[in-house]
Amino acid sequence: MTDRRRARKRTVDGFTNFAANLGLQADNLLARGSYVPGRYVTRSRTELEDMYRTSWVVGRMVEVVAEDMTRSAIDIQGTMDQDEVAQLQRAYLTTGIPGRLTDAIKWGRLYGGAIAVILIDGHRLSDPLEMDSITKGSFRGLFVLDRHQVVPSTQTISELGPMLGYPSYYTLHNPDAQFGSVVHHSRVLRFIGVDLPGDLRRSEQYWGASVAERAYDRILALDSATHGGANLLYKSFLRVIGVDRYREILAAGGQAEKALLKMFTFIRQMQSNEGITLLDKNDTFTPHNWSFSGMYDALQAFCEQLAGATGIPLVRLLGQSPKGFSTGDADLRTYYDTILTQINDDRRPVDTVLFGVLSRHLWARPLPNDFAFDYQGLYVPTEVERSQIASNDAQGAAALHASNVITRRQALEALKDGGQRTGRFSFISESDLEQADREDMAPPLPEGILPPVE
Repeated sequence: MTDRRRARKRTVDGFTNFAANLGLQADNLLARGSYVPGRYVTRSRTELEDMYRTSWVVGRMVEVVAEDMTRSAIDIQGTMDQDEVAQLQRAYLTTGIPGRLTDAIKWGRLYGGAIAVILIDGHRLSDPLEMDSITKGSFRGLFVLDRHQVVPSTQTISELGPMLGYPSYYTLHNPDAQFGSVVHHSRVLRFIGVDLPGDLRRSEQYWGASVAERAYDRILALDSATHGGANLLYKSFLRVIGVDRYREILAAGGQAEKALLKMFTFIRQMQSNEGITLLDKNDTFTPHNWSFSGMYDALQAFCEQLAGATGIPLVRLLGQSPKGFSTGDADLRTYYDTILTQINDDRRPVDTVLFGVLSRHLWARPLPNDFAFDYQGLYVPTEVERSQIASNDAQGAAALHASNVITRRQALEALKDGGQRTGRFSFISESDLEQADREDMAPPLPEGILPPVE
């Protein structure tokens, strides 16, 4: 490449100082920097699997976010009967949905893509999923496959919607399933690692990139620095002995060389037994102690860069305790807010489909029109924070009931629902709610008349 073409390709900024040789338009070391195609480790399945199996850092990168995205509790809203809400939540757990979603998110993050196939008894996988055709007790769970176990079709979805342009079918290439089976896209729940622009997505067969790809150089830097530091420990204490006429002894060989080796064997024995070093008066002995100050700071800097590359704080990624005046709560809150955003973007559409399937699986009917759900935050309040929240909930419910905005039963139900986060008000039973109903329906007493004493 000629200098003129290289100059055209160079990125430039708005500042330059030719006298000081500053700016990207000047000829300096910074201006010579550029980005070139890197190591697209996403396309190397074997290397990704080796990294996942042998590097605990890569394992944490893949697993932490997947676990956090599926441990958020779901609050079901609407006019559904509480018994049915409990049945729906119980079915969500007993059919193994959280565990399979965790697997799908993990393999999506590791390989750049994965799917979870909705299994309905009596349905052909190649047919579109018709919700009304799901019979009672026919849901058989989810089957998870990574991107290397399926082949997306070249035929894409033409119907208008969020999946426009994505593959219409997926062919299974997994020996544990029906090898060669074709699955319609409506029965597939997709998960990816790092989303890519349109052209790059098509080059990856409509998948994304592995989360290890962007952090690849940081992972190598951390592992190299860690292993380098460990190897330095073997050289932390060196002893140098200067032997009089050493070259002459080696050149002579024979008895002279044997005597030299015998001398060092005797020295090691004496140092081990008595801590004494015996030498000829013309020989020298010099110990060298190495200082490792600053190595921890260097390793810490690599860890911080890795945390930045993955978007996971050190306290969650590496289990590292906060230092100084920081408690780590601010970092965790920011991280959990980010995870909650990902949950709403990626998990909410999946759960919307699964709740519709579970409703027909349990009762052979669709969910009510006002059915809705939301995700609880991942941050666990402290005991003091839970007490304050419970106190505020109680005061708010009492004020609304006193103002006739809500009934007594609604106030008790609000306290009981809030108790899932605070651990309070679990003593409110169904009989308490029924008693509240009777009190709500009882006619008001005439003014000045007191109720009879029982």
